[in-house]
Amino acid sequence: MARATGKPNPADGDYGSLRRGLEVLRLVQDRGAVTAKEIHHALGIPLSTVYRYVAVLKESGFAVDIDGLLVASERLSERWTASSRLVSLAAPILTSLRVVTGMTSVLAVRVHTAALCLDVSYAHPKHRIAFRRGQMRGLHAGASALVLLAYSPEPVISEVLSRGYREYTSSTLSPPVLREELKQIRQDGVSITVGQTTPGMMGVGVPVMSGGVCIASLTAVGESSRTTMSGSDLVEALKASALELRHEVDSRMRRSTPEN
Repeated sequence: MARATGKPNPADGDYGSLRRGLEVLRLVQDRGAVTAKEIHHALGIPLSTVYRYVAVLKESGFAVDIDGLLVASERLSERWTASSRLVSLAAPILTSLRVVTGMTSVLAVRVHTAALCLDVSYAHPKHRIAFRRGQMRGLHAGASALVLLAYSPEPVISEVLSRGYREYTSSTLSPPVLREELKQIRQDGVSITVGQTTPGMMGVGVPVMSGGVCIASLTAVGESSRTTMSGSDLVEALKASALELRHEVDSRMRRSTPEN
């Protein structure tokens, strides 16, 4: 039955709220990282309402707060379905890397302007590192994240450097220094950090390349004072593990591609 002219439809309020919520969701996905005030200015939604939508997005797992920025979670990434397969392929490689190096090994991927830890193989049960399984963090500090940032498209790098970011420790690099460090990482194919996110902790990370792009980072993390492998041996072990994972990924892709 048609609705009488001039009488409000009770569903209009719910529909309007849903539409505004979807606009917020789309803005977060498009920009990758955004503040509540930026949502307010871009969409003309009252700031108090924005905060309510932001709370719902975080509670539902579609966004996370990283140093004051609302960042789209992996649920809004094209890698949502691929990550479980990557974790499965990388699990034995992480274990082997941990055994060889005696350090905790970490697998991470980039989601928009953040790094997501997919899996960790701990060197010992009580070893708790700052970057834990399922956690997202900024791309500006730590070996796992810096590798991902170094191999990101230029718009992502510019976004991270131009926004400003939290200094986790006194060793966190400033934007101008970080820009040069990213060039060095791409040149050397490795990121080595000490104390950038946690004092006394060292990380050595390398990219996992496939199809000409960095699909993940592999990192060995441990206390710098207790690391027994030489730097060159550690880098060599990581690059060998990254190459092994690349072969596994490429092989899986070939098997899943139907022949013409």
